[in-house]
Amino acid sequence: MKINSIDAMNEIKTETVDLSPRVLSIDVFKGLSITLMTFVNNLAFFENVPAWTRHAGDYGITYVDLIAPFFIFMMALNFTISFKKRIENYGRKKAYLRFLRRYLIFIAIGLALFLEVDANTFQLHWGTLQVLGTAGLIHLSIAELKSVYRLIIGALLVTFHQWMLATSLSLVIYEGIEGGLLGSLSWASMMIFSSVIAEAIWEAKKWKKLLLGGLIFLFLGIYLGFFFGISREYMSLPYVLISVGASSIIYYFIHLIFDIASKKFYTLKKERILSASGKNAFVLYIFHLLLISLIFEVIPLNLEWLIALTIAISNVIIILTIGYLMDKYKIYLVI
Repeated sequence: MKINSIDAMNEIKTETVDLSPRVLSIDVFKGLSITLMTFVNNLAFFENVPAWTRHAGDYGITYVDLIAPFFIFMMALNFTISFKKRIENYGRKKAYLRFLRRYLIFIAIGLALFLEVDANTFQLHWGTLQVLGTAGLIHLSIAELKSVYRLIIGALLVTFHQWMLATSLSLVIYEGIEGGLLGSLSWASMMIFSSVIAEAIWEAKKWKKLLLGGLIFLFLGIYLGFFFGISREYMSLPYVLISVGASSIIYYFIHLIFDIASKKFYTLKKERILSASGKNAFVLYIFHLLLISLIFEVIPLNLEWLIALTIAISNVIIILTIGYLMDKYKIYLVI
């Protein structure tokens, strides 16, 4: 990890869409993802909270189930913007090494954060960062294939995973955090699908394809949900499709507000809360995990709902404040 005032996206220039120095909508989307992740992860520790603040369970879906896919989608956005430019500016080898390093660091930090060591045990735990890193590695291996081939590979991965759910391996997937290593196939397919849709940002005339693609994935996922069930716990095929679709649609409307409407309503371009945190999304994700681990060592878990809500909102404010200050003083941690 290095401190750098220039993010990968600062290098982007295209003839049809102004993607320099940064894409405001992407920073806002990343900041929104961090905000929601902080909020729901804080509430997850408390016992007396309503059902809508938790994952849906074995089957079903709530907004909480869509937050991790937001991270997958924003990884696909970042990759789509920076990968080709890095090949042009630094060569194919350095471009691949850059992303290979990034994804391996995700996995390493994830393993280190949840490592259990005592006199008798040495135990590694799977988690969100390992999912992001593994999905990134799988996607990186096919990054330069044409969209149609990547779609086919993504479909094969998620279909194979769905087939495993009909076998005894379903229990392994269910008991694994984020689906475990086997569940990474579905997460990888999610990133592959997201990267295909994200290619729409390269040309202004294709932006509507971002919305259309999102709608297709969303409705296809809902339809298949009647046959296979929508389940984050099992990382089912319908869940993957719905997640990609929902992420695409939400990002599309953020784009309309902060990239399009802001040309007429200039105050939108002055947004400095979510976008500031989006510039240091990965670091703030680590900060929020550390903050949670410290606070919940001393706070009882059976507090009343309103108190739990107050603590969650307070921690969100802390994370957003850190993001704002880092942006104010031009501190950007780039992996």
